Amino acid sequence: MDFYGIGIGIVILVLVHKLILAPLRHLLGNVVIGLLLLYGVNHFGYLLGLAHVPITLITGILVGIFGLPAVAVLTLFYTFF
Repeated sequence: MDFYGIGIGIVILVLVHKLILAPLRHLLGNVVIGLLLLYGVNHFGYLLGLAHVPITLITGILVGIFGLPAVAVLTLFYTFF
C-alpha cells in the first residue's frame, strides 16, 4: 500500500515540474536576457540614434513573455513615438 502513495507522489511531482516549474524557468530566462539587451540598447543605442527605453515592470513582463521581438518593438516604439 505504501508503494502506491510513493508512486502517486512521484507522478504529482513530475506534473508540477512539467506544468509549472519548466515554463517559469523559461520565462525567467527570457526576462534576464531581454533586460540585458534593453540595458545594452539604453547604454549604446545613442550611437545608432535609438531612444532610451525605460526598464520597468511592464517592459520586463513584455520582454519575458515575447522575448527578443518585444525588445525590438519597444525600442522602435520609444524611438519613433
